[in-house]
Amino acid sequence: MTERGELISLLESLSEEKFRVFNEKIVHTSKYRVIGVRMPDLKAIAKEHRADYKEIFELPYDSFEEIIIKGAAVGFADAPLCEKEPYIIRYAEMIDNWAECDCFCSCIKVKKSEEDDLLRLAEGLMYRKEEFVSRVGTVLMFSKFSDEPTVRKALAIYDRLPGGEYYRDMAVAWGISVYCVRYPQLIVKYLEHSPISIAVKLAAAQKIRDSRRISDEVKRRVTDTVNDQR
Repeated sequence: MTERGELISLLESLSEEKFRVFNEKIVHTSKYRVIGVRMPDLKAIAKEHRADYKEIFELPYDSFEEIIIKGAAVGFADAPLCEKEPYIIRYAEMIDNWAECDCFCSCIKVKKSEEDDLLRLAEGLMYRKEEFVSRVGTVLMFSKFSDEPTVRKALAIYDRLPGGEYYRDMAVAWGISVYCVRYPQLIVKYLEHSPISIAVKLAAAQKIRDSRRISDEVKRRVTDTVNDQR
């Protein structure tokens, strides 16, 4: 499939009206229509076309689902990171909602030998001023790397990011909660001393309380640490 008309016909055949209405409410895309196709179907389409991800990427688009397919095809493509990197950056600049970001990041796979380059790319994206470009970098870093030096690097970057952009802030809160699973003491200390906003700290504390992978004692310490700063 290389013609956009074929892709649209397929998407419309898979669409569900109730799901479309539901997805419109939670995705909050500001520019694109929502057709109403479930994520497993979108990923399956992307996997079928990962070999021609460049061609798929260049097709015109006006829907949330087409954007998801473009990003997932890039992520699934069995191509070196150096070849996919320009498309990763272009995709990050294209998106306008959390779902496009988070699905994309979940699809990206790299070889062990490419991890340093992916880390460099994620860090560069984190520092970008655009809200969703920065969110892509943030989610990539905490979802792909869990070694302590990288966690400390991510936390240091959080301290330097401008606050006030909701979806970037919530990605930071999410990252803090993910890191708390393996490094609870580090995160408690971080939340005590970090200059990030109290709003982000409260969001991180809530995500930590919601986690089933973090002990009640750590949840209590995190909550007390953040509440003491209100």
